[in-house]
Amino acid sequence: MSRAISLFTCLFLAWFMFAADFAAATPYKGKTKGGSSVTFALKGKKVTGIRTVVPTLCLETTGGYASRAGSELFQPVAAGKIGKTVKSKALQPAAMNVGAKATKNYEVTLKKRGRVVSGKLKLNFSFLIPDLYGARIYICSGSTSFTARPK
Repeated sequence: MSRAISLFTCLFLAWFMFAADFAAATPYKGKTKGGSSVTFALKGKKVTGIRTVVPTLCLETTGGYASRAGSELFQPVAAGKIGKTVKSKALQPAAMNVGAKATKNYEVTLKKRGRVVSGKLKLNFSFLIPDLYGARIYICSGSTSFTARPK
């Protein structure tokens, strides 16, 4: 009888751990400092699917020193972690580069207080525009902060 109870307990614990691993992530929605919507999913301390726009400024570094300002899609490929800063990079289309792909460098810092998740989002990338008289290189950077709650 004791053996049967211990076997049942072991099987129950194994099932519980397996089921907990496949539990659904909680969807979150919030606002950035600039008023844009931010969405993501939280499972434990792991944040996936961050999607928002970040105000971005681009400066030309080769002579003319022209500037561009606008919003850039913020969609990091790496999952964020509560209490840590996670850096990642990805080759993605850049709105400031007329939709042409650029390597975007992401930095995500997250913290949680109760059910509220807040954090800082940073983005930088560069691109080159060919010209008849030489290429123009732009360096772009953007950052914002946000607060989100479960949907």
